[in-house]
Amino acid sequence: MYTAARRGTILDMESRAEEAQLVELLKLGDEAAVDHWYERYEPALKQFMLSKVPAVFDAEELTQQTFLQCLKSLSLFRGTASLQTWMLSVARHEVADFYRKLYAKKALQTLPLTQWFLSEPIPDSQEVSQKVLSVLAEMSAASKELLLKKYVDGQKVAEIAAELETTVKSVESQLFRARNEFKLLYEERA
Repeated sequence: MYTAARRGTILDMESRAEEAQLVELLKLGDEAAVDHWYERYEPALKQFMLSKVPAVFDAEELTQQTFLQCLKSLSLFRGTASLQTWMLSVARHEVADFYRKLYAKKALQTLPLTQWFLSEPIPDSQEVSQKVLSVLAEMSAASKELLLKKYVDGQKVAEIAAELETTVKSVESQLFRARNEFKLLYEERA
């Protein structure tokens, strides 16, 4: 007896076979396969991106980056999920990277030391690294640890407060003093 469920299974097997063939052609660099792949998956991928980022330009850029990343990672596609599902998983990583970069830029712009630090003419990143390490070595252990937790480990103030068993306000005050200590020691080295 041929039921609708069985028909769905047969159609699913056919589409899996088509996908497998498409993937093989993509791996071989077949231009027609790349065009077909793009035309087939771009609308759904772009729609996904539009639901994740506010600007159309960013959604289009992320869509393109996802296609490029998928091409680079095609050898990792095992076929255990549909091609579209796999591509959406790559897209989620692209969106996460987008927001990570966006957050990092905003954090740098709002960081009190950033404007001062970036206004200094610095000829060499090696020189900066040496200065920072020597300044950190001179700082009090508590201030050094606090700055490393916040700016190297990327911990939030609330996380640091919980770890040190103190209040958020206390950590904010300690961070303020630690940044000032760093700034003074850094200026002395200039």
